[in-house]
Amino acid sequence: MNNQQITTVWGTLIIEELVRHGIERFCISPGSRSTPLTAAAARNPDAECNVFPDERAAAFFALGFARSAGKPAALICTSGTAVANYFPAVIEASVDHQPMIVLSADRPFELLETGANQTIRQHGIFGSYARWYSELPEPSEKIPVNALLSTVDYAVRQSLGTSPGPVHLNLPFREPFDPVDIPPDSPWTRTLDLWRKEHEPLSSFTFYRKTAEAVTVSRIRKLLTDASSPLLVAGHLDTKADAEAVLNLARALKIPMYTDISSQLRMCRDNEPLQPLLLSERFTSRFKPDLVLHFGGKIVGKRLAATIKRWTPKHFIVIKKHPSRYNPDHNVTWQIEASPEDFAGRLVSTIDRKNRNGLSLHALSTEIEKELYAYCSSEKALTEISTARIVSEIIPEYHGLFLANSMPIRDMDTYTALRENGAIPRFGMNRGASGIDGNIATAAGFAQGLGSPVTLVIGDISFLHDLNSLTLLRTMKHPLHIVVINNNGGGIFSFLPIAKQKDIFETHFATPQQYNIRSAAETFGIPYCNPSTNRQFRERYLKRCRSNTPGIIEITCSRENNLQEHHTLNARLRALIDQHV
Repeated sequence: MNNQQITTVWGTLIIEELVRHGIERFCISPGSRSTPLTAAAARNPDAECNVFPDERAAAFFALGFARSAGKPAALICTSGTAVANYFPAVIEASVDHQPMIVLSADRPFELLETGANQTIRQHGIFGSYARWYSELPEPSEKIPVNALLSTVDYAVRQSLGTSPGPVHLNLPFREPFDPVDIPPDSPWTRTLDLWRKEHEPLSSFTFYRKTAEAVTVSRIRKLLTDASSPLLVAGHLDTKADAEAVLNLARALKIPMYTDISSQLRMCRDNEPLQPLLLSERFTSRFKPDLVLHFGGKIVGKRLAATIKRWTPKHFIVIKKHPSRYNPDHNVTWQIEASPEDFAGRLVSTIDRKNRNGLSLHALSTEIEKELYAYCSSEKALTEISTARIVSEIIPEYHGLFLANSMPIRDMDTYTALRENGAIPRFGMNRGASGIDGNIATAAGFAQGLGSPVTLVIGDISFLHDLNSLTLLRTMKHPLHIVVINNNGGGIFSFLPIAKQKDIFETHFATPQQYNIRSAAETFGIPYCNPSTNRQFRERYLKRCRSNTPGIIEITCSRENNLQEHHTLNARLRALIDQHV
């Protein structure tokens, strides 16, 4: 075969081997140097391709897809800064243990460090954020074809391993690289006769979930038995099975549980949510756990961590499936690497864990729910808080809910409505590195992997940051409904001490913007509305959820009013709690 034929086969084999591993979603950004990969993906009958003009959006889309589908998408880009644009999403995927496969085309050896166009140092560009990296050679018959496929197999294994995350294959190609016809029989590929017939990967792999030793489970059970006031914490949990197992443990042992919004359990009516209760110093002084058992990853709000520091429990135990460290306050006494589903299931016993602190959490929760329900009455003006609350009340259970960072996710964590366990939508969020970038693209990928409509609640700065990803909405199989909280700037900064520095706050932190969200919706051909009352928002959001088309709902408010609304409502909740403690 000539060099062009070898290059065509090289790209075809890589894509086919990925497809055989079940990686069928390819996020492609157009480019010349990546032609062998793009052409192979486009012509593979089992591959599904999404094309993105912006590599950053492509990577965040792949991240969202992995969050809901539980498997990686493959990214394909040309050489140069194209691959650098993947970096923010690669970091998020790495920190939050989401699988991703990056296939970056590169210039061949003789063009590196020569001033050749569109050429940068791509070798190991993602550093320690890649679970594994390999610099492949230029396509050549001197390389055993089985070595090429085995390398792809290992890349998939590393992406889906014990600590899932991004892997990076850097692929230099020499011109010409446009696809050509391939000889039906070549000595180079003759060893693949069986591979062609079986339609299986050259090398497969199997993972087993981590199971703690019986002695560890027994020790934790004894600590729970001896504790006078234990507390369960459900942090970030990846799967419904993990969430259900932790919920069943709380039910069986009758232990109070703090359910973070990322746990998939925060809306569950079976729980008495602690987020509002932690507003009260009277409550936190009486409810003082001597053991905290934390399942899963990190949590959204700061208040629980600050309260645990004041409580100083004798035992603070963290159980999660990944080896990465979780101990931001350096007060965790025991970290256990194990499947939350398995560990919680093995802890369930007949221990009678009646509430020993004398507090009726159910009664407190009921009073708080009444207050929040009244806050969202129909004729009142729509606020950031009531927006989050109403979305959580009426979003269809078969939809997904993606929460952008800063205020939207915090409001949903604190004020969300409680629902029956079987009617809770699937949650998604980028809380690994917690950036504001790429949220529209991530939510779009989340909808693709979930196979259902998704609502994205996002702030105006985050919306602006990913504005070009609105191009995705018209081509999606499952609609993305965007609720934009427009308070003309970074609303979360109003809650920080810097807000008192009036000479620099507005210009250097709040960053007010003058762009028009209605005009943006019109530019991308997306239906738009701007309700002003709780009733209007309920009606228009429900109408949007029933439609099969995307839409943007803008919530117009002010940072000053939002700050006051939070202070006023939290003061009412605090007073209500204090009356019953």
